[in-house]
Amino acid sequence: GTRPGIENRPGAGNRPSTLPGLGAGVGIGAGISNRPSRPGLGDKRDRPTTLPNRPNHDDRRDQLNDRLKDRDNIHIGDNNINIGNNNHWDNNWHDRNWQHNHWHHGHWHGGFHGGGYWGRYWWDRYPVMTAIGVTTWAVNRCAWATGYYNYSNPYYVNQSTTVYNYSQPIQVIESYPETADDGTTPAPDVSQKGLDFFDRSMKEFYAGEYDKSLASTNSALKEIPNDTAIHEFRALVLFALGKYDESAATLYAVLSVGPGWDWTTMSSLYPSVDVYTKQLRSLEEYRDQHPTETAPRFVLAYQYMTADHSEAAAEQLKRIVELNPKDDLSRTLLLTIDPDADIPKPEVIEPPKPTSAIQDSQLAGNWNAKRGGDTFGMDLQANGDFTWSYKPSSGDSSTVKGVWAIDDDGILALDMGEEDVMLAQVILNGSKLDFYMLGDTQGEEPLKFTK
Repeated sequence: GTRPGIENRPGAGNRPSTLPGLGAGVGIGAGISNRPSRPGLGDKRDRPTTLPNRPNHDDRRDQLNDRLKDRDNIHIGDNNINIGNNNHWDNNWHDRNWQHNHWHHGHWHGGFHGGGYWGRYWWDRYPVMTAIGVTTWAVNRCAWATGYYNYSNPYYVNQSTTVYNYSQPIQVIESYPETADDGTTPAPDVSQKGLDFFDRSMKEFYAGEYDKSLASTNSALKEIPNDTAIHEFRALVLFALGKYDESAATLYAVLSVGPGWDWTTMSSLYPSVDVYTKQLRSLEEYRDQHPTETAPRFVLAYQYMTADHSEAAAEQLKRIVELNPKDDLSRTLLLTIDPDADIPKPEVIEPPKPTSAIQDSQLAGNWNAKRGGDTFGMDLQANGDFTWSYKPSSGDSSTVKGVWAIDDDGILALDMGEEDVMLAQVILNGSKLDFYMLGDTQGEEPLKFTK
């Protein structure tokens, strides 16, 4: 339908126009007293210690099998996806209102499950990805958490003063925790100290005390380093301070694993749209003075997408891709906004097809692989649980746990919790297994496992 006009956006004040000189309009954002509630930022005792009715491992595997089968009920037409009988999936697992990183109103709209270039591609070739609900961001998160992808942040500059190493992806994968006999699962112990710092940083930001807000945000991240909401807020503070290179490095890490905030959330952090507009105009002026720098354009594209000015965002992203063809995230964002953008399209790797169905009993066992200097372990247990281990040639090792299932077409699903399901086409030949991640755009060699 028709997008609401700039002057009449409901509930979030008036968005500024994207072009200098057209005026910012009047009105204010939601205001600090009217921000969306942030459960978990108050008394820690208010947060439950358990989440009731979360499915046990057997239920999760049954649901995963159901989702693999649901792709037969997909109807595609006019860019709409209807998935048959899929509403039952894991409803309780997604009830995370106790956790503060979901206090915001929402994320960018559209293009995440089926829209844009990726939706068209996946609908045609891998309807299973649509049935499972795999997004571009979920592919990236799973690929980096398991070591299948190598990560590169083109805006990261090694600075000893930075609070977080943005040369590495933000690890937001949350594996299924152990379920108690009564069906409840303990909630993660979120640092109250970190929540207090975050709450303080937002109040300081609202008051225009940006240096203080940055210091408080950094303190919050030291306590809660994998919270994307705090990282995204940090990028906003850096934007307000005019530190566009650092803001871009932070945003790149955030947007690599998920979409950004929507306008309702963004505007609620400011006392008025005029304050935000002044900062946006400063960024536009800096961009004009430094036309070949990509960092300010990346921050500007993010701001435009947040305010739902898609055409203006696409212009910035296209210029970034022209200046730096290796910026895969900007390419992905551009193709989400404009699937027909005149840029080289990435080639999604087409894995071979198996010649016969693979049985669970054939896959169950401990598998190991090496690629370059990295080592991988995949323990597929007969009860449907799995453990994935990854040890890079340099750096810390990591482990992810969850449940697994395989369908008749040889597509292996590794469900890690939340919305993170890694799908792979596997080719089995005795004690050898070739593992091709679906959705791969980086052209990685398959992992060659042996049992």
